[in-house]
Parts: sequence; C-alpha cells; structure tokens
Amino acid sequence: MKTNIITGLLILCFWCGASAQEPMTAEDAVAIALENNFDIKLVETAEHIAKNNTSIYNSGFLPNVTANGNANYSNTNTTFTTQQGVENNINGAEIQSFGSSIGINYLLFNGGARKFQYGKLKRQYQLASVQKRLQIETTLIDVYTAYFNIARSQEQRIILMEAVQISSDRLLRVVAQQKYGQKNSLDVLNARVDANADSMNLIQAESNLLAAKQGLNLLLGRAIATSFTVEPTVQFVDGLNIEELRSQTMVNNVQIQQVQANKELSSYELDINKASWTPSISTAVSYGINYSDNGRVGFFQNQQSAGLNSSITLSWDIFNGGRKWVQLQNSKLSLEQQSITEKKTRLALENQLSAFWLEYQTQIAIISTEQGNMEVSQENFSKSKELFRLGQITSLDFRQSQLNLMQTRLNLTNARFNAKIAELQLIRLAGLLM
Repeated sequence: MKTNIITGLLILCFWCGASAQEPMTAEDAVAIALENNFDIKLVETAEHIAKNNTSIYNSGFLPNVTANGNANYSNTNTTFTTQQGVENNINGAEIQSFGSSIGINYLLFNGGARKFQYGKLKRQYQLASVQKRLQIETTLIDVYTAYFNIARSQEQRIILMEAVQISSDRLLRVVAQQKYGQKNSLDVLNARVDANADSMNLIQAESNLLAAKQGLNLLLGRAIATSFTVEPTVQFVDGLNIEELRSQTMVNNVQIQQVQANKELSSYELDINKASWTPSISTAVSYGINYSDNGRVGFFQNQQSAGLNSSITLSWDIFNGGRKWVQLQNSKLSLEQQSITEKKTRLALENQLSAFWLEYQTQIAIISTEQGNMEVSQENFSKSKELFRLGQITSLDFRQSQLNLMQTRLNLTNARFNAKIAELQLIRLAGLLM
C-alpha cells in the first residue's frame, strides 16, 4: 500500500510539473530550429564563403597592379691601382641610389581556362546553396520526427497513467475481497504484479519522454533541460498521390539537384584541363624612376632615368611529363562518375519513395482498423469493469480486457504518428518540405 501511495504521489507531481510547462507547436519548433540549429548555421557560413568566391575580385578578369620601391646606401673605403701603377685611396666613399616603379600585368588569353574557372566558382556557390537546403531539410525532418515522437510519448504516458490507476483500483478491490474470502492470495499477487508492471511501464515511458525532449532541444540549439509540452493533434495532407510525388521527386529533390551541380562542376573541370593544352598570352606595362649618386668612385657622379616599359608574352607548356594528359583523362572519368551517381540517386530515391508510400498506406489502414477496434475494446472494458465490480468475472479476465483496450489505444497512437512521419518523408522526397 505504501508503494502505491508513493507511486501515486510521483505521478501527481510529474503531472503538475508537466501542466506548468510551456506549450510548443510544430511550427514553433521549426522556427526555433531555423534560427538556432548549429548545422544550419555552419552551412550558411559555407554558403557565404562560396558567395564571396564568386566576386569579380576573385575571378582573374582584373589586372594585377604592383608598385615597387628601393633605396640603397653604402659608405666604403676603396683602394685601386691604375694601369700605370699609381695607387689611389678613397676613404668614406658614399654611394646612394633610389628607385620606384608601378606596373600592370594582365592575362589576355589562356584558352578560356579563366572563364571556365569563374563559371566553376559560380556553380560551387549554387552547390553550396543546394547543400544548405539539404541541411535545412534534414534538420526539419529531424525536428518533425522528434516533435511527433514526443507527442507520441505524451499520449502513451497518458494511456499508461490510466492503466496504473486502473491496476491500483483493481489491487485495492482484490485486497478488500480477500478480507471477505471472495479472493485468495494468488489473486492478490497477480493484481500486485500487474500493478507493478504498469508502474514500471510508466516509469520507462517517462524516461523515454525526457530523452526525446532533450534530443529535440539539441536540434533546436537551446538548453538541453528546457521544459515544454507539444501539441498531440495530427493533421494529414489531403490528396497525396504517388505518381505526382514521383514526378516531383525526380525534378525537385535536393539530392538530385546536388548531383546535377556536381556533374556541372566536373564538366567545368574538364574544360579547364582542355584549356591547359593551349598557349597563354599576357601583357605587362610599367613606369619606373631610378636615381643614383656614385660619389667619387663612379664613372658618372650622378645618374637618373625614368621611362615606360611594356611587353607581351606568349607561353606554351607543350609537355610537362604527361601530367596534363592524366588530368584530362581523370576529369573525363570524373564526369562519367557523376552521370552514374545521378542514375543511382534517382533509383535510390524511387525506392525510398515507394517504401515510405507503403509505410504511409499501411499506417493509414491500421488507423482505420484500430479506430473500429477502439470502440469494441472500450465497450468490452466497460462491461468487464462492471462485471468485475459485481464479482461475475475473474480478476484475470478483467486484466485481459484492460490490456486489450490499452494495446488498442497504443496501436492507434503509434499508427497516427507513424503515418504522419511517413507523410513528412514523402513530402521531403518530393522537395516540398520547405
């Protein structure tokens, strides 16, 4: 009896604590995740980096401008002998020189490699955007799954709390009936075992619920211990059609878009390697000023120059040991790999779509069946409860009717949330989740 009282108090305390928690809808959870999720922040940063790389300043289409300056000073003692054998000494000979220049270098042509490289950078930015969308979709499906699993756990907890209450009432009744000789000790033991089993199931459900909430808090990027409740209502999308979903998946799915982006990147890489076989032409223009003071040791005491210099250069890497040929062949193979990957991805997505559609249809059928079973089980339990109160059925028969009702309610709850999660997966595959 003492154990039952303690269990009842614990349940009451938890119920009161849960009622004081902040409610959160699925839309609230999604909004928080989009704001705080760390994985989403990381891919957003990667997207910004990719966007910066598409700047005109990183394109290679602008010239290089350089400026140089120099200054030199020396103070030396010099001894030299003329051809006639006359020796001269110059002490403290100072030499000074100054110079500066500014130049512009520009690549005029390199077989189009610069254009292809810039196109590759822009496609990498588009790929980063696709990867961000992929991460957002992955995060959202994780958030939705965690959210509805919490809702499932909340519903299961309510069912198990009611089971504990029914089992406790049954135990009290059997104990009372034993005092009047209507039940024996075996009936009491069976009732106590069932009550303890229901209490343990409830404790496990509480633990699962807490773990599920902590997991969702992690996805939402907030304190793990944050308390909340979720809305258990489930609404399904009307008119889902497998053919329409398949058609949308083959066009809108983010994995296909990612493969296509990688395929285009491989194509750009192939063009860049082809361009390496052509010559490159560059030009340079510079303007410089130089001045030197040779003091007493130079042929000219002072010298000054200023002027414009220009050049044009053609270079052609005709043979570099065969590395260019290897790179060209590998880029062709890489493009072929991406084509194979695209076919594999499409087939895998079709398989996933079929699997989730089967799961969705199965759970919807279970819902329909269990709703009918629910009415029968509820009516059977109500009659069994009355007959048990009147002593016309055994404690075990009453327990069986209770288990039937509890299992039917649990099956219906699981089917509702399994169907919703399968529906969300279908929507994600079709590229419609966002």
